[in-house]
Amino acid sequence: MKYATATFSLALAMGCGLSSCSEDDPKESKDYVLKSEDIRVNAPEGGFNVSVDQLLRVAVESVNDEGVSYQWLLDGEEIATSKTLEYMFAQAGSYQLTLRAKQGNVSFDYLYTVTVGFDDVLPPTSGSATAYVTKVLDFMPAVGQFTNVLPAYEEGDTQESMNQKVLDAIGNNKKIMITLGGYGGYVVVGFDHTIENKEGLRDFRVLGNAFYSAANPDSNAPEGGSCEPGIIMVAYDQNQNGLPDENEWYEIAGSAHEDPTQELWYDMAVEAGNNVNCYKNYEITYYRPDENMGNPIVPPMDEYIRWEDNQGNSGYKVKNVYHRQPYFPQWFEGDKLTFRGTCLPQNGIDESGKGTYYVLYKFRYGYVDNEVNTKDESSIDIDWAVNSKGQKVKLPGVDFIKIYCGVNQENGWIGECSTEITGVEDLHILGEEIPTRE
Repeated sequence: MKYATATFSLALAMGCGLSSCSEDDPKESKDYVLKSEDIRVNAPEGGFNVSVDQLLRVAVESVNDEGVSYQWLLDGEEIATSKTLEYMFAQAGSYQLTLRAKQGNVSFDYLYTVTVGFDDVLPPTSGSATAYVTKVLDFMPAVGQFTNVLPAYEEGDTQESMNQKVLDAIGNNKKIMITLGGYGGYVVVGFDHTIENKEGLRDFRVLGNAFYSAANPDSNAPEGGSCEPGIIMVAYDQNQNGLPDENEWYEIAGSAHEDPTQELWYDMAVEAGNNVNCYKNYEITYYRPDENMGNPIVPPMDEYIRWEDNQGNSGYKVKNVYHRQPYFPQWFEGDKLTFRGTCLPQNGIDESGKGTYYVLYKFRYGYVDNEVNTKDESSIDIDWAVNSKGQKVKLPGVDFIKIYCGVNQENGWIGECSTEITGVEDLHILGEEIPTRE
C-alpha cells in the first residue's frame, strides 16, 4: 500500500486558507475558548498531491482539545470526524478538502486542494502484443434497426455467446461491423496490453463506418453525411485485477463536451428545431414491445418501442420497412432497458425539406463513427479523458475501452442515429504518429 503523510505545524489561519468562522461566545463553564490560530498545520504549497489508491494521512496539532470536535469534508461531503484524517482516493481529479474545527458555537473552516493522479510507469509493451481488441467484456445495444442483426441473434443465445460473436466480429483486426443501436447502446472491449498514453500524440482509433454526403442539397454546408457519434470511455486497470472497476472509468471529452456551440452546423441544427443541448447526466429507458401486435407487425410502425428520458421527454422508436426483425435485444430478459451517460446535440438535419435527404453532420473531434477512418480526427488522445466532474486527468494508459451511442434522434426514413464500429487500433503498436490537437 502507498502512503502520503502530512503533519500540520503552521497555523492554518496564517497560510492554509481560513474560509469561515463564527465568534459566538462559548458556554461560560468552559475555561478554554477555541481560536483559529490554535489549530496548527503544515500544508504543502499548492495543496496536497496524492495518487489514486494511495493513503493520504493528515495529522492535526492543536493547543487544546477541550470541547473541540473535528470534521473532514471532501467537496462538501463528510468523510471523517476524527482528528487525524486517513483517506484513499478512488478517482483522479482535483478535490476541495475542508477541516472544520468546532467548539460550541465557535467554528473555523480550513480549506485545502488535493490533486489526485497516477504515479505508475508502464512497463515496455511486449513484442508479442497485438494492436487490436483481444476480449469483449460486455455488449448491450439499445433498440435499433440493426439490433439482433449485427451481430445476428439466434434463439438460445446468452450474454456470453453474444459477447463472443462481437469478439469474432471486431477482435483481432477482423473488421466485421457491429451495431450499438440507438442512444446508450454500448460495447466494452479489452486488450492484451495497456495502450500507452504518449505525450503529444493520439493513442488509439476506434473504427466506424462514417462517410460524407455525396449530394447534399446545401452546397455550403460543413462536412457531414452519415456521422453517428459514439462516446468513448476509458479505464486504466490501476489495481491490476483484470477488470474495469466502476471507479476506474473516465470519459473522453470530445468537442461537444467542451462547447457544442462551436460545431460548424450548430446554427443549422437550431434552425431545424433539433435539441442542441449536451446533457452530462442523461438517462433513457426503453420498454420492451409486444412483438405480436398486429399479428404480425407490418412495418412501417411509428409507435413501436416506447421510451422516456430524465429530461421530461418521451416518444417511440419507429420500425421501418427495411428491417423487420425485433429491434429490442432478444437475449436481454428484462421488460425495460435503461442507459445513462452524456447525450450529445442532435446532428441530423433534413436538408431536402421534405424528408428525402437527411445529413448527419460531423462533430469536430473526439467521437467514434463520426469521421472517416483514414482521417486524423478519427483518432483519440487519452489526455482528453475527464472525470465525473469534467476535470482533465492524466492516465498512464488504458486497458479497457467502452463505446456507447451518444445521440438520441430519429432521422426519417433512414432511422435512428446508431453507432456502428468494426474495431479498435493501438496507434503506437502500428507505428502511426498522429499529433494531438492544440
